Amino acid sequence: MPRNRASRNPKRLMFSQLPDRHHITHFAWVAVAVSLWFLLVYGSCDWLTSQHTYRIDLAASWEKSIPFFQAASAMYLSIYALFVFIPFMLPTIQEVNRLGAALTVLIGISSIGFLLLPGHPIPHPDVEGAWSGLFHVADVMNLSHNYLPSLHVGLAVATVSAINRNASLVTAACFWMWAVLIALSTLVLHQHYLIDVLTGWLVAICCVRFFFNRRQETHVPSRDSSPMLPT
Repeated sequence: MPRNRASRNPKRLMFSQLPDRHHITHFAWVAVAVSLWFLLVYGSCDWLTSQHTYRIDLAASWEKSIPFFQAASAMYLSIYALFVFIPFMLPTIQEVNRLGAALTVLIGISSIGFLLLPGHPIPHPDVEGAWSGLFHVADVMNLSHNYLPSLHVGLAVATVSAINRNASLVTAACFWMWAVLIALSTLVLHQHYLIDVLTGWLVAICCVRFFFNRRQETHVPSRDSSPMLPT
């Protein structure tokens, strides 16, 4: 009789199965490739926008009243800790490659918004105290002109959406809460407008749907996953 599909794709708890060295190495190379693409695209778009003065108003009137909360810098930067979970939650090289492809497309699509819809810089108060160091790191990494869509939100949402394909219900809920908090941190740190956050979330979901999930759905089953012949 055929094997149950759920038995071939068990839901995983965090760190329920440690990846081997080959898997970690492959993930590292994919991460380096995506990071270089990100640096090239993100930096180039910021520089190109700095060469002209055309800007559009992306803020709703009420957004100016959003309080500034510098302690959210820790949550903002926690996106890099989120990426560490990828090789643990995506147990095959094919899944890592598909997520890498989805993130690459996400970065490329986001660059179109950065260039066509440059926003005004969002003012924030002078930051002092215990969180000032983390905030200045986040502020520098965000650069000055790339707003819509929020690539910070997009990368977090795309990662969570992909790794949750293999997650248990509780684990998935934790990861989605993490993504929501990262998205909120971009608002209370005055790094993004609400429309940036919403479009970043939407573009990320679409990229995962078409470049991660769809490839998984059309993947040719391996020999081990073929139905057993009746005896």
